[in-house]
Amino acid sequence: MPQSVLYVLLSLLPTLVVAQNNYVATTPSSTTPGVFNTLVGVNAGQNMSSGGTFNTFLGAQAGNGNTTGSQNTFIGYQAGYANSTLGNNTFVGYKAGYANSIGIANVFVGSEAGVANTTGQGNMFLGQQTGSSNTTGNYNLFIGNSSGAGNTAGLGNTAIGDGSLLHNTTGQRNTAIGQYAGVNNNGNYNVMIGFAADVSSSSATITNAVAIGPYAQVNQSNSIVLGNGANVGIGTSAPANKLEITSGTANKSGLRFTNLTGASNSLVSLSISLQNPIVKVLTVDNNGDVVLAGLGVNLGLGSLPGGRLSADAGQLTGALPWSLNGSTIQSNNDSPVTIGGNINRLPAGYKLYVAGGILTERVKVAIKDSGEWADYVFEDNYKLRSLSDVESYIKTHRHLPGVPSANDVAKQGIDVGKMDAKLLEKIEELTLYMLELKKENQEMKKAINELLNNK
Repeated sequence: MPQSVLYVLLSLLPTLVVAQNNYVATTPSSTTPGVFNTLVGVNAGQNMSSGGTFNTFLGAQAGNGNTTGSQNTFIGYQAGYANSTLGNNTFVGYKAGYANSIGIANVFVGSEAGVANTTGQGNMFLGQQTGSSNTTGNYNLFIGNSSGAGNTAGLGNTAIGDGSLLHNTTGQRNTAIGQYAGVNNNGNYNVMIGFAADVSSSSATITNAVAIGPYAQVNQSNSIVLGNGANVGIGTSAPANKLEITSGTANKSGLRFTNLTGASNSLVSLSISLQNPIVKVLTVDNNGDVVLAGLGVNLGLGSLPGGRLSADAGQLTGALPWSLNGSTIQSNNDSPVTIGGNINRLPAGYKLYVAGGILTERVKVAIKDSGEWADYVFEDNYKLRSLSDVESYIKTHRHLPGVPSANDVAKQGIDVGKMDAKLLEKIEELTLYMLELKKENQEMKKAINELLNNK
């Protein structure tokens, strides 16, 4: 068939198809169209010019704005509609890559996949409305309906699963695998794996965080969360605690602290006080579970310890064995305790001596039994000295009966409890003297009144 006749037939084909309301082929309006292009559909590649080559546009207005772009494949209504000068794009689906102008090396498959992309390059969107808001973001991989739908300028993200990374707009280099994984994420370098594994809406911009497992949620940067209330097993398929490690070797936990070894020369300071009577440590119970326990330590100086704290005469001057029981330091052989230096002697019968005195906000002295207190003065059988006897005693000894003299106090001190009881005894005796004087006074007043009335 002569070439001129073939050209006439091809030029009439669009007209014949119009009568059937369908176009199966089209020709660009340019008088100098490119070569090796396949254009099928109403206005497909309508503006193709001489620089556009190796393109395949299939669908009404597919690649409509392409002029010199090459090696593009646009399939679907208005797929790659605005593409102009660049190439190596593959858009398949209704309005897939619709707004792409100079973006290159993109693959959009699905209805409205990458519909808003303008200059973004190296993206792969597979699924309905995947990456539908992306404009300038590069090198993103979104697979699943609406995955990465909110992304505009984020780059290097991977989202696999319906709705994954749904609200990410500018976050970079995130990985979300699973339906609705990373829905709230808008940070960088985060990993979310599992159904609805995510960051909280209030922590959307955290970085370098990992959430693994269904509904696992991480809320701060540089953190890893495994599961949602799940147990983690290492070396076991049925963990019975939040973390269970099975090493397979007896007496080996399988847990190693590289910078914390038995070769360390550092000492641990054990701070023991009344508020912290027993040091708390981590240990294991019969099940191997790590638990918090009190540390009971027997410390011996010069011998095997006989109590929690003991000292042997072989190392210290004098035999001073001590025990720390709970919050109490106890002398095992009833030895006295001294605090301070230059103590040359101790009065017999005393257990504690403090050189320089004691400063305290409160002193409480107890008695062994009620018989040591002075209430016995008010007993019926108590023998109260007469005032004349008291007067005679004072003239002779210059102090009250039963009260230590000044010389005695200077030499031996006073027993606070006994002295308080003795002073109370004198107060109660004074009360009895006053009551007796009152009685005598009343009798005298009565006698005087009788004398006055008989005159």
